[in-house]
Amino acid sequence: MPEIAIGALIGNGSVLLARRSSERRTHPDRWSLPGGHVEDGEDAETALRRELLEEFGVTPQRWLFAGKFVSESPPGASAIFHVYHVDRWQGSPRLIGDEHTALRWFTAAEIECEAKLAPPQLGEMLLKLLRRE
Repeated sequence: MPEIAIGALIGNGSVLLARRSSERRTHPDRWSLPGGHVEDGEDAETALRRELLEEFGVTPQRWLFAGKFVSESPPGASAIFHVYHVDRWQGSPRLIGDEHTALRWFTAAEIECEAKLAPPQLGEMLLKLLRRE
């Protein structure tokens, strides 16, 4: 089963989400945390650092493991997600490449109203992280 490392960049009571391109095979046009696949020979933390730099131009400087879950949605696209709370990073988040079409900071109230998160299990975890801030 593929493994995915994702980072919840949290600052000022908000979390940064990226809108997935409509061309994506799984969860097109949904908001998700920045990150990506753990490659052969990598651990999840190494993948997190690589993906955040490659896709969003930021280098995480301080992070904590927040948990993991298995997503079986959509059918045939199961994956294990490793979630990290990133509260310090270098650089300004920006879109690099075409995997995402927008970046936006979301408050807990906005997350509760946003029904289009990818994967769907992400909402509860993000609310817990934001409420700890």
